[in-house]
Amino acid sequence: MKPGFKLCLTIFILFSALIMLGCGSDDVGEAEVRPETYNLSMATFWPATSFQVSGLHQLWMDEVEKRTDGRVKITLHPGGVLLGATEIYNGVATGVADLGTTCPSYTPGMFPLIEAFELPGYRNVNATAASMTINEGYKETIRNLDKDEFDDVKVLFLWATGPGNIMSKRPVNTLEDMRGMEIRAVGGTIPPLESLGATTHAMPMSESYLALDQGLVNGILAPNETLRAFRLAEVIDYVTNTPFLYNIAFIKIMNKNTWNSLPPDIQAVFDGMNDEFVLKYSSMMDEFSENILEQAVQEHGIEVINLEEEERQRWLDRIDPVVQNWISRREGQGLPAAQVVEIARELDEKYSEMYQN
Repeated sequence: MKPGFKLCLTIFILFSALIMLGCGSDDVGEAEVRPETYNLSMATFWPATSFQVSGLHQLWMDEVEKRTDGRVKITLHPGGVLLGATEIYNGVATGVADLGTTCPSYTPGMFPLIEAFELPGYRNVNATAASMTINEGYKETIRNLDKDEFDDVKVLFLWATGPGNIMSKRPVNTLEDMRGMEIRAVGGTIPPLESLGATTHAMPMSESYLALDQGLVNGILAPNETLRAFRLAEVIDYVTNTPFLYNIAFIKIMNKNTWNSLPPDIQAVFDGMNDEFVLKYSSMMDEFSENILEQAVQEHGIEVINLEEEERQRWLDRIDPVVQNWISRREGQGLPAAQVVEIARELDEKYSEMYQN
């Protein structure tokens, strides 16, 4: 091969390589600026038509997509279609769903310390106070233990129903009115009601309307939203405000592998929304609940009863042993139950005072 030809061939090869490298660099640059989209699934037990889904969850999902500039898209599977109510926590932990919202008390004994925030006896003036108490209480106590009850998932935030009231066919003004009353109740609400003299009957909420209508029970302990959601306003005549008897916790969680797969800026979006949406969820529930009770009064003639302060204290004295028994049982299992209850009481007082209006 002639020397001149070899030189030309070498120059041609080098020039071609430079062109290819330049093109390759442009491709890499384009790939780096093209954001990745994360399609996440979320399971919940609430039906699609419920306020928890159409009002609260949808707002949160829309805001996640907006604040991530469309990089995160969440598909909700309501009504227990993807995972049943008792399956959601483990389903998210194992990756069946990326996200989930559930009620810890649906799996009794699995989350013993979160029960402290559902005990009777708190002021629990509304859903906002209850939600702030449980979310901050979790961060101050359970999250800091050697073994967090929710350690196998990423906890986003907790919120709560807030007050539940005695809805009955006959008026309840005093402790004596509770004696022998047949009341539908489930889970942790059974011991305090029985300590007040009531006879409890466990049944699904879906059966409550018929049970009240046919006189199988005289009343039910439930939040105001059930007056509309389950049409209970049609079959009861009185609502006695008993915020200290009822509160149920809810939790929004994410699979840990899903969480770890998200870039830091998207993780920051989720973390930045948590405390904000505790307040959004709970304040919206308070407004929704108040409107439902007002509607029940106007449309069905329901009478609302408020206990006198002295009478209220009689009820609190009667249910106090329920709390002490719970503390003794959980302390016997090696859990810091008394400490968690004390912090819950302090936070309940703080946030009930702060958000009572």
